[in-house]
Amino acid sequence: MAFDSGKIPTDLVQSFKQSKGGIFIGAGLSQGAGLPSWEGLLKDLIQLAERVSYKPNHDFIESCKELLSQPSKYLLLAQELKDFLQDSFRKYIIETYADNCPPPTDDHLKIINFPYQFIVTTNYDTLLENAFVKVHGKQAKVHSFKDSPDIAYDLWNGRPFILKAHGDANKSQQGIILTEKDYRQILFQEKGYQSILQSLFTTKTILFLGSSLSDPELKLLLSFIHSSFHGGGPTHYALISEKEMNNVEAESWRKNFNIQIIPYSPENNHSEVSEFIHLFGEMLSK
Repeated sequence: MAFDSGKIPTDLVQSFKQSKGGIFIGAGLSQGAGLPSWEGLLKDLIQLAERVSYKPNHDFIESCKELLSQPSKYLLLAQELKDFLQDSFRKYIIETYADNCPPPTDDHLKIINFPYQFIVTTNYDTLLENAFVKVHGKQAKVHSFKDSPDIAYDLWNGRPFILKAHGDANKSQQGIILTEKDYRQILFQEKGYQSILQSLFTTKTILFLGSSLSDPELKLLLSFIHSSFHGGGPTHYALISEKEMNNVEAESWRKNFNIQIIPYSPENNHSEVSEFIHLFGEMLSK
């Protein structure tokens, strides 16, 4: 294996061994299973908008294609496409991330075996739930942003659960968080959920996997619980491509969010991510 196990912090391992660890799963792990990236999702939605015959709008489509080349505009583009597509958007989410969800990867199966208190994911798919069934032979406890009382009960009683922070393809009628406007509305309407998010990030050590710290969905989540990171809480850890971040940026994430970067090489299709997951699992089992 190319990934150096010496780069895995001892404190991170001990936190999980002491049942003080949580996992944040980003879009990268779902992409590894064959699901679209943020850019791919938006491209799919633009193509869908082109096929919506009852709303022909050539200028709108061309403007969306222009925005697709500007990652800084992804949240704006997502908002416009979601508003434009309405029910067609929900149908796309259900079909792509639930009905036609691919099988979980070996990485998902290994992660489900970790001794986590909870897994938070911004992904809409059912990969983690399906991996849980394969590993444990029973259904996982899965919550969304509508389930604050149940999340609180499981958290306080040490019951492991999966939190679909931005919505669940199987419960898309509850709502799918795709834009900054969505997140503002959810936090305004669901104060209990805001408190839950703050509790998760101030009482447990979080390991970020499959995320880029430039991902719009991660920025949404962190921006709305930013105040939680300034109370002397636990250190969090993020496995991030070494090509994404220099030392100054890494220090900024440490100071602002208590997130320590664990760098890896993105060569060979990010194979070191799988190697890290394998090595981390071995260290937890010792």
